[in-house]
Parts: sequence; structure tokens; C-alpha cells
Amino acid sequence: MNRVHRITVIGFAAAGLALAAPAAAMADDTFHGQGSKSAGPNGATSTGTMSGASDGHGDDGHGGGVFYGKKTQTAGPNGATSSKVFSAAG
Repeated sequence: MNRVHRITVIGFAAAGLALAAPAAAMADDTFHGQGSKSAGPNGATSTGTMSGASDGHGDDGHGGGVFYGKKTQTAGPNGATSSKVFSAAG
């Protein structure tokens, strides 16, 4: 397994954890996560999207808010890329 493959596998694992962690933290609020992964002879890609909303009625006494995040990772014979965006309000 070469270095690009190792980085891709680690990225897939991290994307899976990134989608699962907010779901546990927001058990009583609204959460959505979706991901896709694909691999072929010319490379691999992984994309994950997550969003959530909280009404602010949790045990911690903080107000509500919303968030959105998306991460894409691609690796191929000519190199690898990674991009992400995250926004939150509340």
C-alpha cells in the first residue's frame, strides 16, 4: 500500500467519525449526515455532508443553533486533494 492509499484510507475513517460524532452529541435535536465513497482503477473519493439544528432546550442551558459541514477527499494517480467547508450560527 503506497502513501496515497494510506492517506485515503485514513481520510475515509476520519470522515466516518466526523459524521457519527455529532449524532451522539445531538441525541434530542435534529441531525442529518450523509456520505459516499468510491474507488476504481484511477483513484478514490470520499464525500461527507452533515447538518444539524438545536432548539436550545438542553441540559447545558445554552441557546439553540445550526451548523453545516461538507468534506471531500480525492486521490488519484496524479495526486490527492482535500476540501472542506463548515459554518455555524447560534
